[in-house]
Amino acid sequence: MSMDLYEAEQEAAYVEFASSLAEELYEEHRDQAIEEFVTERLQSYYLSNPLIAIKAVNFLTLSAERISSDPTASLLYSAISTEVMLKSVILKPIVSGLVHSESVAELISTLLIKQTGIDRFKELIFRILQDNINLPNGAAGYCRQGSKASLWKERETVQNLRNNIAHQANTCSEQEAELSYQVALTFYELTKTLIGNLGFYFDSDGKIALGQSAQASLF
Repeated sequence: MSMDLYEAEQEAAYVEFASSLAEELYEEHRDQAIEEFVTERLQSYYLSNPLIAIKAVNFLTLSAERISSDPTASLLYSAISTEVMLKSVILKPIVSGLVHSESVAELISTLLIKQTGIDRFKELIFRILQDNINLPNGAAGYCRQGSKASLWKERETVQNLRNNIAHQANTCSEQEAELSYQVALTFYELTKTLIGNLGFYFDSDGKIALGQSAQASLF
């Protein structure tokens, strides 16, 4: 059942509120230099929700297997993997951790990840990455190895390709599928570094585990 105009406006207003509140909360704690607070909240969330990355990791694996045989399916898998990694593994934990009330935290973080687009939250994602990973040029200007375009710009390109597939029944080339896979893989690697700096690692199933990994990289 589709929403009417009023319902759509109300949902948009809630999302705008949640987005603004999330950024204000993060900025407030960062400005107060309470790195320990943010770190502890992230660690607590990963301990309580160790399975949040499994689907994203599984889709990244499926994407790698289909780049040549079915590039369109591969692109969809990797594009979804990127979105879930950003929303569920990076964005939701920090937003949830910054709100003291558990019920309000769940409401706000769920509102954020329900949105189909992630661009409106990019500044918050950039801050989280920059505050927890050493990125000399900052998250906004970060480029994966061998690329002249920023990773975020490449993600936007992939998102447009995904939308054309989903809404216009278009297909994509093997080269475009490879780009989408590499973008998703880079976000996975950044997330792996993020959780690693907090004392966690991805196990062989994509589960977030406490400690250091003794195994080779999943990809």
